[in-house]
Amino acid sequence: MNRFFFSLTLFLVPILGAVAQDSRKVELKKSDRILFLGDSLTYLAGKEEPKKQVTKGYTRIVQETLDKTHPDLGIQVDWVATGGHVVPQLIARLEKDVFPKKPTIVVIQIGCNDARRLDKDVFRKSLENLIDRLQDKKIQVVQCTLTSVGEKHDGTNPDDAKLEAFAEIQREVIKAKNVPYNDLRKAFVAHWKANNPDNKYSGILTYDGNHWNDAGMRFVAAEMLKRFK
Repeated sequence: MNRFFFSLTLFLVPILGAVAQDSRKVELKKSDRILFLGDSLTYLAGKEEPKKQVTKGYTRIVQETLDKTHPDLGIQVDWVATGGHVVPQLIARLEKDVFPKKPTIVVIQIGCNDARRLDKDVFRKSLENLIDRLQDKKIQVVQCTLTSVGEKHDGTNPDDAKLEAFAEIQREVIKAKNVPYNDLRKAFVAHWKANNPDNKYSGILTYDGNHWNDAGMRFVAAEMLKRFK
């Protein structure tokens, strides 16, 4: 009997884990407005630039996909982003650039600039404040972890230690605020390990180690779409 329950537990654990993960998805409703908020990564996705590297940004891929998968809901996808921005600058844009668009869902994708320029405590408190400000407006927040400055998969990119530390802060804030999330940092590292056998600095998901190429745009779009149902 004990052996039976032990076997049953081993069978159920992955299923329960999958259920728990699915429960963090955001159920889309009619006329939802999804806004991606970030820095140059999202700015270039929305502008679909540079043209030599990007033919379709992740924001448009998300829009076109949701038009097909949820045709009756009329979902609108938008973005607010500026190259070089850090979290305090996102907060400064809320009243003028974010709230007037009346988003019902905001996906925050930022952190690479912060990791290289901000104090950890400033980053943490600013991110908490940003989420609070959005939630005060009854906006559903989806938080992403940062991605990359260099695509080597063995931790030898110059800024990896800083990036990992700030990604961990994001994970702690995600847990404290209990918001759905995309752990893009973990997804990127796993992808490099599987698809970057020569451990190159760039050319896998980015064209310069940081900014996404077409493959990166498709990859990020697919990760973003996993958070919606």
